[in-house]
Amino acid sequence: MAGRIKVKDEEDLSKGNILKVIALMESEKGITKKDACAMLQISYNTARLDKIITQFKEAEIDTAKRRADKRGTPSTMPEVEFVISAYLEGKPVSSISESIYRTVPFVKTILEKYGVPTRRIIGKDYFKPELIPDAAVRTRFTIGEQAYSARYDSVATIKAEYPPGILSNKTPEYVYRVYLEDESELQSAYQPASELASLEHITALGIKI
Repeated sequence: MAGRIKVKDEEDLSKGNILKVIALMESEKGITKKDACAMLQISYNTARLDKIITQFKEAEIDTAKRRADKRGTPSTMPEVEFVISAYLEGKPVSSISESIYRTVPFVKTILEKYGVPTRRIIGKDYFKPELIPDAAVRTRFTIGEQAYSARYDSVATIKAEYPPGILSNKTPEYVYRVYLEDESELQSAYQPASELASLEHITALGIKI
């Protein structure tokens, strides 16, 4: 089996770009291998180009076969665990679906079925966090418990609790000082219970957060 292609920082061997190059190479007019190398931003090396194209096509065939084998079959618990853990870690749904050879709707169905908090859509207002799933709604949390911050899109550890009205008369609910665990955050924040989603129903399944 041929060794895996090593990608340099300046090279563009993304799936979309390789597909574009293959389409142009196999078109009626076609493009030269030199042009193909330039599009992929690799040094002019026909042997390496052929290897990249061959391995890509083999991987696509393997992926199609794996997806076909799984089509119509119910989700397994390992798949459920992976989907939920990966999503809470911040991985894109498209990336998760590729990892388990399932469709994007399949992944979204698992997230909805198990009441996984929805991440904020890119471009949506930071001051209007996503709604908390019914299964994850709580009015109080326990110190040390892990929850999900809808405002910051991050798993958060509950550090302190403040009764209604203590921090602000405008907050008629419990407020919590949390520590945001996402690598892009790693800081403390204050959040009302309505912006925190419980993860108890998920950890109860044995899924590690």
